[in-house]
Amino acid sequence: MRHETKLVITLWGGMLGSMLLIGLIFQLPRLTQLPSSLTTGVEELFFLAIALILNRDWLRQTLKFGVSATWRRQIRPIIPTLIVAALIGLYTLATAQQLTNTLTLLFVAILISLFEETFFRGMLFQASQSTLGVGRAAVFTSILFSLTHLINLGHQTLSLTLLQLGFTFVLGLLLCLITAQTTSLLWPLLIHTVNDFFSMMAPPINLPGITTTSFQIIEIAVIILLILPILRQNHQWLS
Repeated sequence: MRHETKLVITLWGGMLGSMLLIGLIFQLPRLTQLPSSLTTGVEELFFLAIALILNRDWLRQTLKFGVSATWRRQIRPIIPTLIVAALIGLYTLATAQQLTNTLTLLFVAILISLFEETFFRGMLFQASQSTLGVGRAAVFTSILFSLTHLINLGHQTLSLTLLQLGFTFVLGLLLCLITAQTTSLLWPLLIHTVNDFFSMMAPPINLPGITTTSFQIIEIAVIILLILPILRQNHQWLS
């Protein structure tokens, strides 16, 4: 295993340990009385700060959230993804009932996405590309992104967690490829925020015969379909 890959795994393990420790701290009796949205927001700020420190001292990756002069050409293969994200976001907003709660959850979704995109796509994925190439680095860091969600076993069932692992793997793969395609973290951040906002708002899905499990399986299938046009334009990533 090359040095960069070992470093990526080590930093991921360190971040995972930090997440578990901070999560335990917020389980202290006085802190459990805080609103869940406030707790999650503060936790994500801590995670982001730790990620930025790790990047400054170890990986030193350039975190680019802007777009280049050729962004119109770069986003062409991800237009289907942007359309799906826009539809999901509009539907979530259209079914929202309380403005204050909606804005709060949107802000929390932004914080979650900002940390995860900074750490997984901005740092780990970019650092892995130098030795693994785009395709393998995308799979590798998406596995790490997926396994991170095992910490949710503390408050949800094993079957739901396993389904979440599959979903977050394909989502991470899509976001890695978008990062490589556009050379910017802006588009993955927007797409990720919409996904988390939708998950937290949990808008009604009034479709006959569709359960939570079947809906997530459909989501996984849709994400796989969204990956295909990006791979078609960049087939060299598969070699």
